[in-house]
Amino acid sequence: MHIPSVFPDKVTLFGSFQLSQTLITAFVVTGILIVAALIIRFGVIRNFKQVPRGIQNVLELAVDSVNDFSRSILGEWGRSIAPYIMTLFVFIVCTGAVEYLGIRSPCTDLNCTIGMAAISFVLIIVYSIRAKGVKGWLKTYCEPKSFMVPINVLSAIAVPISLACRLFGNMFSGLVVMDMLYSAMGNFAIAIPGIASIYFILFHLGMQSYVFTMLTMSFMKEKME
Repeated sequence: MHIPSVFPDKVTLFGSFQLSQTLITAFVVTGILIVAALIIRFGVIRNFKQVPRGIQNVLELAVDSVNDFSRSILGEWGRSIAPYIMTLFVFIVCTGAVEYLGIRSPCTDLNCTIGMAAISFVLIIVYSIRAKGVKGWLKTYCEPKSFMVPINVLSAIAVPISLACRLFGNMFSGLVVMDMLYSAMGNFAIAIPGIASIYFILFHLGMQSYVFTMLTMSFMKEKME
């Protein structure tokens, strides 16, 4: 039975230069998303209409939904963080969807999830400073008493670690489950694994995107209060 390795395969470029397969996938998917966004903005929707139709209607619905979701957690700060939240959601879903092509998702690589968690952690600090000022942000580490500083610092460091490991663990476990299903069925792995993967991957991607973005904003709200 084949069990995927925690460490993704390496791809050799230019003779000896090596990159992980997941990193290449992440760059390719990101490039496709950027090109698609440019085509939609300057090719399909050249001028925004007062009464949206077609793809403009779909995009406005998506943007409004993310704005409402962000405001429900962060209040007045939600609108400014909404673009980042939507970017996270789209990135996780699209990079995870490559599993339908038999390609390993970048989110099953701990390096990728650490990078995403690090960006979220920086934004948590930035928004905390914007809401409270530098002094107010530093005082949060002294609450409720000054002797709590070491514990509060460790708790803050645990935030990106928790975000990264949770997303990696859930995405990697999904990869393992599907590989075990294909291996267990052997030559009969035709219909059932395919149907299971459609449901499992879609459900898994939606759930993990929601959890990661919600936790990012929840940690942010906690530091801003």
